[in-house]
Amino acid sequence: MSIEQQFDAAVKVIQSLPKDGFFQPSNEMRLRFYAFFKQATEGPNQTKRPAFYDIINRYKWDAWTKCGQMSRQEAMQLYVDELKKVIETISMTHEVSEFLDLLGPFYEFLPEEMTNDANNSKNDTKM
Repeated sequence: MSIEQQFDAAVKVIQSLPKDGFFQPSNEMRLRFYAFFKQATEGPNQTKRPAFYDIINRYKWDAWTKCGQMSRQEAMQLYVDELKKVIETISMTHEVSEFLDLLGPFYEFLPEEMTNDANNSKNDTKM
C-alpha cells in the first residue's frame, strides 16, 4: 500500500470518527492531524494569519505554519504515523474492536500483533 493510499485511508478513519465516540483526540492531537493534512494536501502555509480574536483559526494556522517546508510525502507519513500511535496505545475493548472495524483498508498495515489482538477480542466478545 503506497503512502498516498495509507494517507487516504487514515483521513477517512479520522473523518468518520463519531463526535461522541469512545475516542476523543486531545486538542493538540487534532491540531497535529489538521497541520499534517493541510501540509499534505496544500503544501506550505501561504495564507495570512487570522486576526487575534479568531483564536481557533489562529491555533490551526500556527500548527500548519510550524510544518514549514515539510514535503507533502513527509506530512502524509506523519499523519499516518499519528493514527498508528493512537491505535497502538489504546486498550483492546469491545468499543475498540468496533473502531478497528471502521479502519477498513487502513487496518491492512497495522502490526500483526494488533490485528491478532483485535481478532481475539472480537472472538471473546461473541462467546
